[in-house]
Amino acid sequence: MRLKKMTAGAVAAAMIAAMMCGTAFAAEPADGDYTGEIHFLNANGSGNNSMCDPIFCHEAEVTLTEESAELTFYVAYPIPSFPDQGADGTVKDVVLTVDGTEYAAESDITTKLEKEFDTDAALFGISAGDVLPTQVLTVELPRDVLDDLEAGTVSASAYVNVVMNSTQNFFVQVTDLQADPTAEPGQPEETETHDMQISAEISDTPSAPSYMVSVPSAVSMGTLDADKENIMNYTVDVTASDLNGGTLTVTAPDAGELTDAEGNKLAFTNDFGTKTANESADAQELSGSISITAEAVAAAAAGNYTGTTTFSISYAVQ
Repeated sequence: MRLKKMTAGAVAAAMIAAMMCGTAFAAEPADGDYTGEIHFLNANGSGNNSMCDPIFCHEAEVTLTEESAELTFYVAYPIPSFPDQGADGTVKDVVLTVDGTEYAAESDITTKLEKEFDTDAALFGISAGDVLPTQVLTVELPRDVLDDLEAGTVSASAYVNVVMNSTQNFFVQVTDLQADPTAEPGQPEETETHDMQISAEISDTPSAPSYMVSVPSAVSMGTLDADKENIMNYTVDVTASDLNGGTLTVTAPDAGELTDAEGNKLAFTNDFGTKTANESADAQELSGSISITAEAVAAAAAGNYTGTTTFSISYAVQ
């Protein structure tokens, strides 16, 4: 926004979003699209990967809604060492079992999406780095299955239609769930963002200065670390093409608090301080950073924390 003259400080609010999670801080992800690492483990409960695990692409997709978790995963199709086998699918009759209820997977053998594989498997003719066509498998599971998937305790069975030609049993494990960076704009993500408007009073005078100040509408600090200081850098962009001999000043408080839905608090500091902008036709960057200490993270309850820091923008005639 272009400001002609500021007779009083303009107030701008920048929203800060943060989420703490980890072994002791597991937070429920929001609805939306995610990617994760998938493996198929031996049915004997050893926790080791099954012999069939290398024929699966180890990147899976999870779409979360209020009621369900839709899991999509990929298996090489055809298997490079056996191109003449499994014409109607590398695997068939894929069923996952959650709390005693069976969920059948839908199979797509016509699209043949290409995926990169990351494991060497000489028996199947697959090498790490190979990009192969795949059979796409999708199964809709209950929303509360996430913990079981991460623990690798969701059982599955499938008829392996190549080499083995028999029904094999596995445990399915999905870890490292991350918000999908390819999600369409407007889709829910793991953290919230909030819009901010900068407003100012404008005095209509012929000799008014001309400048523009842009404060970030939101910054996200993501997953906080309890072992080191958490720092998020940001910039305030200023263009001051005509200050008429005056001074443009931007100021922010040096500390504040974030809160979660339960009213828990988390302290942060802001080292922006007070900065002035020079008269220049080019954009100028005024830098600052939001910091949250490891000690504060370790002492805080798990949850999604948000808060506000306020920037004052003022112009004064010399």
